[in-house]
Amino acid sequence: MNYKEALRYAFNLLARRDYSTKEVESRLQKKGVCSSDIEKIVKSLKENGFLNDKRYAETYAFFRLKKGYGKLRIRHELALKGIDESIIDNVLTEEAEEAEGIFLKKLKLLKNKPNARKKLFDFMYRRGFDKDTIVELLNKYDVKEKENEIV
Repeated sequence: MNYKEALRYAFNLLARRDYSTKEVESRLQKKGVCSSDIEKIVKSLKENGFLNDKRYAETYAFFRLKKGYGKLRIRHELALKGIDESIIDNVLTEEAEEAEGIFLKKLKLLKNKPNARKKLFDFMYRRGFDKDTIVELLNKYDVKEKENEIV
């Protein structure tokens, strides 16, 4: 694949959705584009604002948080997609507010259920929220186990 075809291919990818730099590079490598052309294409896309890892990370984190995933899981997924740690840190600063909303929603469902505290903790942990955040929420809303119900 020559340079123009590869550039057109990259534009077609980015026309549908945002990609990280690493994802675009990987796609171009799979198409058999030489590494020097890949560097030129990525540089051109970045200079013209078509490829932006910060924008990608913000969008990705926003939708994953809305689905109820936690900071740790999103951090791991973004790192796998080649996003720089400093960008990830900036994007994930608003996670605590999302955690509380998800926690309260699940708390309503588990009210007066046996083992509610453990179930809430496990649910939030599976979603990728860190232990400190979960324990803080459990204590804030005074979720305790007491003979098959929340006090």
